Amino acid sequence: MTDSTVSRPVPTADLPAEAVDAGADAPAVLCPRHDLVICEQCDAVHQRVPLQPGETAHCRRCRALLGRGHRVSLPGLLALAIGGLVCFVIGNLTPLVWISVRGSPDPVTLPEALWQTWEAGQPLGAMLAGATAMVFPFIVIALRLYLLWPMTRRRLPQGFMPAMRLLRFATRWSMVEVFMLGALVAVVRSAGLASVVPGPALFAYGVLTVLLTSSSAAGLHRLWQLGSEWQAEQQAGPAQPDPGEAATR
Repeated sequence: MTDSTVSRPVPTADLPAEAVDAGADAPAVLCPRHDLVICEQCDAVHQRVPLQPGETAHCRRCRALLGRGHRVSLPGLLALAIGGLVCFVIGNLTPLVWISVRGSPDPVTLPEALWQTWEAGQPLGAMLAGATAMVFPFIVIALRLYLLWPMTRRRLPQGFMPAMRLLRFATRWSMVEVFMLGALVAVVRSAGLASVVPGPALFAYGVLTVLLTSSSAAGLHRLWQLGSEWQAEQQAGPAQPDPGEAATR
């Protein structure tokens, strides 16, 4: 799949005549333009062009990243989301590490580690870690499954636009890579005090980091474009037959 994105700013002359030459008494009508992309940083409007794999497009005004060419299709994105869900379940149900202080290894899962942090007098740290490593990653995975499952069958899910906006917000707060870095640092520092053995949950979160990063690199422009086009097709409905032609038949 190629993520379509921007090449140049769009002047007013390129807009439809009915959108520009609207009368003073006529109500404002917004015509959807699937061939345009708006920069999320400075709101500059650009013409959408196909990108080859490995190519990137940046805003002419603020140089923000607008899109990236890639080969991941909708079924591929769905497979990444399913794999992320499996890794997320493993990462929360299996031991994160085994800690041995007096010879007997004690398994510690991620929820247990967060609860122990809370009881140790660090509720803010426990809430931040739980939100960025558990709550928001689960929301991202669940929303991607909710959106991609019907879209692979060329159907729009209910509440497509609110789900896309929530996905964009949750992706910003999903910081699994930060959690992985902190967990590795904690394991290394604890090695001098006790015997610490990494558990399957730590490896599962490592794979989850790769899967979520790959999904985020694909971007959301392609999903927005397909959703807008399919929504326009649904609103247009089937083509009505010409009454004159029907009468002659």
